[in-house]
Amino acid sequence: MICFGTLRRRRGGATTVEFALVAVIFLPLCLAIFDAGLLLWTKGSLQSVASLTARCAAISSANCPNAQTFAVTSAGTWVVPGIVSNANVTLTPGACTSHVSLMQVTIVCPYWAGLVLPPPLNAKTLTVSAYFPSAC
Repeated sequence: MICFGTLRRRRGGATTVEFALVAVIFLPLCLAIFDAGLLLWTKGSLQSVASLTARCAAISSANCPNAQTFAVTSAGTWVVPGIVSNANVTLTPGACTSHVSLMQVTIVCPYWAGLVLPPPLNAKTLTVSAYFPSAC
């Protein structure tokens, strides 16, 4: 029979217990940092797509006859294919003031990694806007 004093001196499972205590806090923290990084990368990429689309629509480039399709194609290349559709892209030409008008592009889409990673950012909707001047 093992005595209580002998059990107290044994240290065989101490590392396992310490890992279990630290992992409960460390793993969710690492996942949250990873999730926040993906969110910021996605938002930055969508902002770049909105800026390029606003420029494309404002200068009426021959490379993009349809600005919404250009935005969908660019988002598929820069972020993840299929997260932006034509319905997510809004083009709003501005009123002409002092010989300049602004083309506004707004992209609204759900956060794509929210389907994979756990809360708190899984139900986030991303909204980006960009403006580009065009001649009246």
